[in-house]
Amino acid sequence: MMDEAPRVLFLTSSAFNRVTGGGITFSNLFAGWPKDAIATVHNDPVPVSTDVCDRYFRLTEREIHRWGWLRHVPLGKPPVSISAGAPRHQRSSLSNSLLKRVKTWLFGDAIPDVAFLTPELEEWIETFRPEVIYTILGSNAMMELAERLRARFRLPLVIHIMDDWVSVLYKGGLLSPFQRRKKERLMQHLVDVSAARLAICDDMAEAYRVRYGKPFLSYQNAIDVGRWAQYAKTDLGVKRPVRAAYIGSILPFAQLESLIDCCTAIQALDGEGFPIRLDIYSPAFLAEQYRQRLVVGSAIALHDTIIDDATFFRTMQEADILLLPVNFDDYTIEYIRFSMPTKVPAYLATGTPILAYGPAEVAQISYAASAGWGMTVTRRDTDFLRQSVRQLASDMQLRRQLSARARDTAAERHDSQVVASAFQATLASAAWQQDV
Repeated sequence: MMDEAPRVLFLTSSAFNRVTGGGITFSNLFAGWPKDAIATVHNDPVPVSTDVCDRYFRLTEREIHRWGWLRHVPLGKPPVSISAGAPRHQRSSLSNSLLKRVKTWLFGDAIPDVAFLTPELEEWIETFRPEVIYTILGSNAMMELAERLRARFRLPLVIHIMDDWVSVLYKGGLLSPFQRRKKERLMQHLVDVSAARLAICDDMAEAYRVRYGKPFLSYQNAIDVGRWAQYAKTDLGVKRPVRAAYIGSILPFAQLESLIDCCTAIQALDGEGFPIRLDIYSPAFLAEQYRQRLVVGSAIALHDTIIDDATFFRTMQEADILLLPVNFDDYTIEYIRFSMPTKVPAYLATGTPILAYGPAEVAQISYAASAGWGMTVTRRDTDFLRQSVRQLASDMQLRRQLSARARDTAAERHDSQVVASAFQATLASAAWQQDV
């Protein structure tokens, strides 16, 4: 898309891929950017794609590692031993468990980490010769690394906030206030020195303008509406059984509990003689651990994620209802209040009627209500949810209204021909700024 694209150094915990929301969003926003003008520094465990960028530096513990003795504290559950050394594993687990309890008591929800600009990373960046840094920030260490790269290479900085992690990180421990104050200092500094500041949606842009005293632009995932127009839903009649679908991540701090409510409501509908099925498509590494809670009966099926774009759009087109759930708990509301799921533009473009289930104050739910592209259920009530699913499957006038508004919104606000071009122009404009 760019006639003269600056060389972008992308610092991120979510690299280019076709699996995760972040990976898909960045792939779409950078579509058309010269591949030789992008280099990515990341610590994303998900395998990267090479269609948009093929120059990667993977961060190791040499560049970012946990502070002091906390380097020995496991982040997740210890692996199950399949060797003959079970007693040794049990002793290790007890030791790890004690360390984890101490860590939680002292530091709460996040272990302090530190960043270093190693000679290897410095040489790799010097070889690439970047002209601008683009980053989604993250932990204190990632913010420190962003600042060190900015200062060392004297580059303009563009920050892009994807979730309101700033409000929830570093809480719950005796020493958490120290890390939280450090986070707040780093964040304010990076906002102040940035050449451009981006948010994931308009609500976040306004909230962050008030919070940090600087203007923010909003850019989220975009799709080529014209390219995928062939998958727009034209027949809004429902099948028997009715086919509902959810496509996307399943995370305990985002949509898990409300998706379980949807499963319960749909299984109850099917059990009372209203034939309906729900197909859930989510990366297995996220979803399989919740299978027993999600698959509550024969009306529910759990599948691995859809990677192929054509299959992704065809699946949405063939569904009668698309679900957009958000948890109702306070932590979720605080964390994703301003988040906008990657799937929203694609949901809208297909025109399949959408049921948005979650708190009214969360951006994606309020967007569905205010723009009129989704039927919203804003209180946690599985009986009312069940009635709403039945209504959305039965009321043809409502289905036509929601479908038309969704497709209009996709064309007006989420077409990559407009959004990606504007995003790339913002990066280019930042890169040409001299005062860094």
